[in-house]
Amino acid sequence: MITISTDFGYEDHYVGVMKGVIYNINPQAVIVDITHGIRRHDIRHASYILRSIIDYFSNSVHLFVVDPGVGTSRRGIVAKLDNGYYVGPDNGILTLVKHRVEKVWEITLKASSTTFHGRDIFAPIAAKVDMHEFQNLREIYDFYSYELIEPKKEREKIVGEIIHVDHFGNVITNIPSDMIQNVKIVRWKNYEMRFVPSYGFAKKGELIALINSENFLEFASNQGSAFNNLKLKIGDKIEIETY
Repeated sequence: MITISTDFGYEDHYVGVMKGVIYNINPQAVIVDITHGIRRHDIRHASYILRSIIDYFSNSVHLFVVDPGVGTSRRGIVAKLDNGYYVGPDNGILTLVKHRVEKVWEITLKASSTTFHGRDIFAPIAAKVDMHEFQNLREIYDFYSYELIEPKKEREKIVGEIIHVDHFGNVITNIPSDMIQNVKIVRWKNYEMRFVPSYGFAKKGELIALINSENFLEFASNQGSAFNNLKLKIGDKIEIETY
């Protein structure tokens, strides 16, 4: 199975062409579109998507094309994960799953275009990796990760980072559920948010804290947008107190 995630949107031909390339090489491939609505050039959004899907596609190839550095000296890579493969640019998309990377290869295949490596490099390689062919690859021993504030407890506070803001305006941190035990209130700056099991336990528009489906601490607003209220953005440091 090959999953495809891009920031190409849904108006152009780019994704369809990549699928055509894959099927011409590997007619038996099963292709699953995860999303083509990743925010344009947003590596952190792509990284969160990869981290969120990896456990639900056993031994699959995850093709990601979110590539603001296309045509430059940035590398294209294949990474063997503990549950499948990543194929795409070496630009930080692996950051949130870096602890699950077992082996990395640089792609040496040359492109006919400097602007569409999804078609010319990543799709052909994804098709061949799915067939367990590893031509045009050279093993390397590093890959790029962007800087991330690792979650930790500092005296009375828990420190982490905002790693995603979803379609509903839910603000997601990298603070795991096991750091949030027996909590009733979460305080950030002047905001005090009730800790609830799910959105429906809050009044409409109420700011709340909860553990989301990926087991991270999330700030939300029932039928509203926590992002619009809190003004937190991806990459921001967060320091919370719990009661």
